[in-house]
Amino acid sequence: MGNTSNTYRGPNGGKQVLSIAARKKKQATDKKNAMKRTDEKATAQAFRRNINNVDMLEGKDVHHSSDGSMSLQTIKNNRGHHVT
Repeated sequence: MGNTSNTYRGPNGGKQVLSIAARKKKQATDKKNAMKRTDEKATAQAFRRNINNVDMLEGKDVHHSSDGSMSLQTIKNNRGHHVT
């Protein structure tokens, strides 16, 4: 009874079993996406900081549009796959 966790994560402990080539490709993709996400978080933070009306920010997230522009959206509409 080595597993004392209440959550069963499968026979591999929840880890993906990938070939060496697939693992390297996934690492490169994950690194690229992490860097992109870090940049988006920084620009969103700066965008929010530049808004003077604090009441306007209540319940809003910064949305990055595909054309590079940013706007405030409700949290519900900004999460998931709401593409503009």
